[in-house]
Amino acid sequence: MKVAQLENGPVASAADVGGRGRLKRIGDVLAYGALRGVWAGLGAVSLPVARRGLEAVAVVFSRLDRRHRRVVLGNLDIAFPGMDLSVRASVLDASFRNWGRLGAEIVHGDELIDAAAADPDWQALARAVSEGLEGGRGLLVLTAHLGNFELLARLFGRAVGKVAVFHRPLGIPEIDGFLIRERERFGVTSLGRGAVVRDALRFLAAGGCVALPLDQNQREGRGVFVDVLGHPACTSTVLARLSLASGAPVLPVFSVWMDGVTRPVIGELIRPPHRPSSAEREGVLLELTCLYSAEVDRAVRRFPHQWNWAHRRWKTRPAS
Repeated sequence: MKVAQLENGPVASAADVGGRGRLKRIGDVLAYGALRGVWAGLGAVSLPVARRGLEAVAVVFSRLDRRHRRVVLGNLDIAFPGMDLSVRASVLDASFRNWGRLGAEIVHGDELIDAAAADPDWQALARAVSEGLEGGRGLLVLTAHLGNFELLARLFGRAVGKVAVFHRPLGIPEIDGFLIRERERFGVTSLGRGAVVRDALRFLAAGGCVALPLDQNQREGRGVFVDVLGHPACTSTVLARLSLASGAPVLPVFSVWMDGVTRPVIGELIRPPHRPSSAEREGVLLELTCLYSAEVDRAVRRFPHQWNWAHRRWKTRPAS
């Protein structure tokens, strides 16, 4: 096969590129088939069995995944430098087990949501949401990658009210579409890239709820530095911007495992100030983002074993 040659080295022919594309498509289809097979298998067994099985797989994976182990331990060094070594080891183990538990509960979402309908904690959340929606401007839900955050959206959509979440498309279209359809079954709308902020504002204007996690690192220039577990972390201002633009209040809600079930932890409504002047706007955005981050801090400090420590939250550093 002939290959074009340029100064920087060989360039693959169209046939090479096409071949790699076909192989990728075959790999995508196989991955989707494997997911559907595992999903069906987990759904065929009881929830406790599915949990134990996926937690066991997660433990094995944690022994092999040295890179994420280093990230977890490095984050714990930053956040809790004086943490006892045995506690640190238990948090490391839990951070991997949580992913297995999360997956099992998503597969068994229908039965969990049926049980949640009569739960006083979820009824309390429904009342808090009703209060937040009274102004007619929609409601923003502040959350984090804590406990079963995916199940939280499904429980919210089915048992509380219509909700939209920001969605980052996955690399495999079949899997991406399947997961979006699964969310839709529970009344959850996925807002994709592009005009996502405009779509969120429309959803709020129609009286809906929009949920955003606020515990992800942002690249330099894409966020502001606020205190996170005692250290500056680059944090998105999109939640504050949406609140100011729409007038919608922000309700902190986190999902955690307590007594063997997923329960909501609900904060106090944070209402936006009247629209600030252009000179005041950046200061108000920073102030609101600090308030939101403090809510996440409280939840993580209360349930440190349930946060996603494998994310490099402090990767972006402030200029010295």
